[in-house]
Amino acid sequence: MRKVIFIVLIVVVAALVAFFCWREILIPDVNYVADYVQDDEGDNNLKIQRLYAADVDVDKYEKALELITNTTEYSEEEKLAAAIASGEPVFFPTFNIDIYRLGIDEVRLSGVISYEMAENQKEERFRMGSISLEAITQGGIEIDQIETITTDSDDADIIKIHTEQQMAIDISKSPSFEIILKGAAGTDLSGSITLQFTYSVEADIFIPRTVLEEQLLEVSADISMNAFGNLEVEYIVSEESNRNDDN
Repeated sequence: MRKVIFIVLIVVVAALVAFFCWREILIPDVNYVADYVQDDEGDNNLKIQRLYAADVDVDKYEKALELITNTTEYSEEEKLAAAIASGEPVFFPTFNIDIYRLGIDEVRLSGVISYEMAENQKEERFRMGSISLEAITQGGIEIDQIETITTDSDDADIIKIHTEQQMAIDISKSPSFEIILKGAAGTDLSGSITLQFTYSVEADIFIPRTVLEEQLLEVSADISMNAFGNLEVEYIVSEESNRNDDN
């Protein structure tokens, strides 16, 4: 009897090990579907949620939009609902950007990249791999300082380029970053900054595997001062952002 129980236990353990090994190896095809953009103009905040899904059905996505409304204009919520209905949500990275005034001639741009769960998403199996951030300014604002929060004690390789009009940093280990912008001499602290995020998507398994490369998100912020001296920011999320969906 003991031998039978022992054999059964071995079979059960072997089956469990085989299942989890199979699950680790079997990674579904993942594709970018849509962005959900929330722009709080009053507080100069921007939130961009990017939906990646498995088994995406483009026809189903278009039909879902048609069922929502008969017009050609869709709200962000309607597009996200249709995107979620078009496949199985598997990855939902979120980009948060906040711009506020520090002093007479200084503005702080803070950014945080986080992971959230999309509606109908069952588990978290993906993450970002390499993440680089490039920025360029125009008009009367200049890049003064760059700060990152990182688990790496050696920041030497994080900042690659830093001039008054241009910067490039590696934020792969940095969940958040801050950029201090200053007004150029003789200006009224108005201008624009364009941020370009380039990243990869990895399967978060025992041996991480890259499933998507060269994912691109570009955001521009037009910064100005109104007649009352208050900061105003207008965000533009580029529709030309390139999403390479090849595995």
